[in-house]
Amino acid sequence: MKYSYLFKSKLENIDKHLIASTFNHDLFISAYNESERVNFVFDNVSSKNKHWIIFPEYNFNVIDLATLSGSIFDYSKKADEDEAQIITHYYENHAKSFFENKKSVCIDMTGFIRPYLVFLIRLLQQYGVKDINFIYSEPSNYIKKEDTLFSEDFDEIRAIKGCLNSHNPDTSNDILIIGSGYDNKMISKIAKEKAEARKIQILGFPSLKADMFQENILKVYESQEEISGGDFSIDDNNNIILAPANDPFVTAEMISDFVSKEHKKKPITNLYLCPLSTKAQTLGMALYYVSECLTEPASILYPFSNKYSRETTEGISNILIYEVQF
Repeated sequence: MKYSYLFKSKLENIDKHLIASTFNHDLFISAYNESERVNFVFDNVSSKNKHWIIFPEYNFNVIDLATLSGSIFDYSKKADEDEAQIITHYYENHAKSFFENKKSVCIDMTGFIRPYLVFLIRLLQQYGVKDINFIYSEPSNYIKKEDTLFSEDFDEIRAIKGCLNSHNPDTSNDILIIGSGYDNKMISKIAKEKAEARKIQILGFPSLKADMFQENILKVYESQEEISGGDFSIDDNNNIILAPANDPFVTAEMISDFVSKEHKKKPITNLYLCPLSTKAQTLGMALYYVSECLTEPASILYPFSNKYSRETTEGISNILIYEVQF
């Protein structure tokens, strides 16, 4: 699959009238948090049906949600349910008819917590959805730069539901590909989990903003003892993949090319993917998985936490539109 042939576009003029005229779908789906870039877009799209999904990890209560417009599907009290149970319940009961009747659907992945986003992509592929629009609103900056806190209360490392395949008992040439973002503690945890695997890092370059690449590198350095024994260089072509932070299609293609080349050198025994970078790169990693890995010894792992920050950014710089085809 030539992922880079898939279409993407950008809204650089963040104007509510332009948003209204651009996003006039039959269904617009978003995951609620308190960031301006999530709420401004949701409030101004002119889609016929607008759905908020409320994830338990944001710890919202009824009062927090009282002023929201649109239809609210509140799973905040479902902390004992996993990403598959919540997304499947939402899809089966509230969204499936739109897809079955070929209605136009747009999903804003900006507020999605990554395991939910990955499982949603897996579910759409499983149900035979052929194409779907995803959007992502880039921030002007992160509130605390490289010290921004994204997750708290670490729980466990496991495969994202629907993304666990049968693996080889031979682990002599296992590879772990990590989308390395700002959350260096989680990068360290996943690296320790697969201590014997060769670690490959995907870094967002070009980054969303020029200073964000520097901030990203500063955090990545903090996890390098677990990744490479402290020996790290962004010029290491053998263990670093530089992919655009805002382009899921180039990310997917670069992962595909890398895996293909490595497998020709020496068959990969098991492949593990871990999306800890931008939502765009998460989308790219998930797209690669559902397109090429479903019958392979490959899985998507994730370090799960019980709490995620409701707001980590300021402003909106632009809105990216991705036309995904399975």
